[in-house]
Amino acid sequence: MYDTIKSKTIIDNLPKVFFANKLQNVDWAGFLWRPIQNKKANVIGFQSELQNIHLKLYGSELQIENSLQKFFMGNNYQDFTFTQVLTALDTLNNHLPVNIYKTSLSRADVGVVINHDTIKETDRWIDYKSTLPIPMIKGNVIYGKEIRKTNYKFKAYNKTFEAKKTADVKLEEQLMRVELKGNYRYFNNRANPLGIYSVQDLIDPIKYNLLANELLNFYANINKKTNLDFSNWSAKETRLYGYMNYADSAQAMKLHHKETHKKERGQYLKLLSKYKDAEQERSVLNKLKAKVDFSIRN
Repeated sequence: MYDTIKSKTIIDNLPKVFFANKLQNVDWAGFLWRPIQNKKANVIGFQSELQNIHLKLYGSELQIENSLQKFFMGNNYQDFTFTQVLTALDTLNNHLPVNIYKTSLSRADVGVVINHDTIKETDRWIDYKSTLPIPMIKGNVIYGKEIRKTNYKFKAYNKTFEAKKTADVKLEEQLMRVELKGNYRYFNNRANPLGIYSVQDLIDPIKYNLLANELLNFYANINKKTNLDFSNWSAKETRLYGYMNYADSAQAMKLHHKETHKKERGQYLKLLSKYKDAEQERSVLNKLKAKVDFSIRN
């Protein structure tokens, strides 16, 4: 369920060469550290990698960042269970010069992949707490949408399309990845903080459940268009729906034909209830719950 994680820690007794700000590689702790330069070509830190995991040293501070799932599995379109998370973090910890579990967590991404038509789903999104969704575009193709603020980003995108574009991997199923990225403030600076302070917290089963519920609750609270099947509607019903959903005509009827509007408003609400595609309304949330439950139990 985890994807990208970002954490940091202070390393005591680093070799003095890291503080000399010289343009040279440094061999330390089993890694080759390369200089990081700013726009003025001054050395401001050092960087290295462990597979896809980025390691950066700025003075005594070590930053660790990237997809835990891709580190362990090579992709993030398969299921990533709690047991696999434990193994992945142990594997990563065994190769690092620090105890990763004691590092302070700056960011954690949680997500799952389901079999679903992405555009059919994201076209329904209206807003989340007045924040509008933004199209995700790659190669002039809209392949998903994201809702973002300073401390979080929630997105759903066509994973089949993205895997082909970025890794030239052809997936046979129509996959949609749903993902929540949150920083330290998003998870903890709230009325009921989740208590996600260090990487150690990510392997706490209770907090794993809290993060899973955070993903589900965010999706459930997105305002969405009512999903309707117009194929069996009569012409009269379609006209009624049309004028009730066009602001000018609906307002005109309310102002100038109040009694008729009141009557037809009631008919309109019954119409929505009659033809609402309840299965589609529930389908994505049910699929997400199934994948989250599988990740928790395995």
